[in-house]
Amino acid sequence: MPATGLTRRLGYFAWSAAAGTRQDTSCPWCGSADTVLVKRKFLVTTLRECGQCHLRFRWPKDDEQINRMFYQEAYKEGFTSDCPSDEALRELLAAGFAGHEKDYSHYVAVLKAAGVRPGDRVLDFGCSWGYGSYQLKQAGFDVTGYEISEPRGRYASQKLGVNMVADPVRLAAQVDCVFSAHVMEHLPDPGILWDVALASLREGGPFIAFVPNGDPARETLPESREAYHALWGQAHPLMITAAHLDWQCRKYGFNGQVHTDPYDPGRIASGTRGELSGDELCLIARRTATVDAAGRERG
Repeated sequence: MPATGLTRRLGYFAWSAAAGTRQDTSCPWCGSADTVLVKRKFLVTTLRECGQCHLRFRWPKDDEQINRMFYQEAYKEGFTSDCPSDEALRELLAAGFAGHEKDYSHYVAVLKAAGVRPGDRVLDFGCSWGYGSYQLKQAGFDVTGYEISEPRGRYASQKLGVNMVADPVRLAAQVDCVFSAHVMEHLPDPGILWDVALASLREGGPFIAFVPNGDPARETLPESREAYHALWGQAHPLMITAAHLDWQCRKYGFNGQVHTDPYDPGRIASGTRGELSGDELCLIARRTATVDAAGRERG
């Protein structure tokens, strides 16, 4: 591990040890004290599950200030976080990202199966340096991006021409679709993204979120158990379960359906839920009730 990576890891362990002496083990979303230990890792960190909203979360917990500081510069996750050189970017654009690990063609297919049409306004929440927003725009959608990291947001705007917004809950007009790919698991509180969907999305428009599959069933499979517990940690404080997504839909007044990869456009279009054993979960949810985001109660 490079020295900088080792320094970050040691700093994370030191923070975890200190934070663990002053934090309770309540759920970071609903506040319930009914949480149970699932797994201990590196002595000072644990994975816990909430008995009320079914969220799995890393303890000690982040807060929004710590989360924002981490994602400005310290967050490193390969291609996802590292802005490419001008030459590398030219090659990616020339190939249209085809065959690349960040090829969004399967996400575009899901959006179309969910009824999002070319020309529809799409908010890409957590767009990193813009690789996804660019591909969604190339597919014909009217895309606005939001990114917590200011350096990556500037890159998306300056190098890829992504229309960036500083505050996703104060858009000039509501959007037809709120989209996020592997963002919710990074948040200190998943309600941040739900609040954005509630404030930004027109009634009937889909909220489409992709997350690593945090379902307990994957933890019990010998072939996926090790990979499952490698997912949660400093960068991924949350493990999102299908039951948690269902709970959030009810809480926010959304009608939602959870799917897993490989995605079947026919099943998505018909709203038919299948087995949830893939590496990734996809939530497709639509507003069905009026909920006051400022006045809602957690728990």
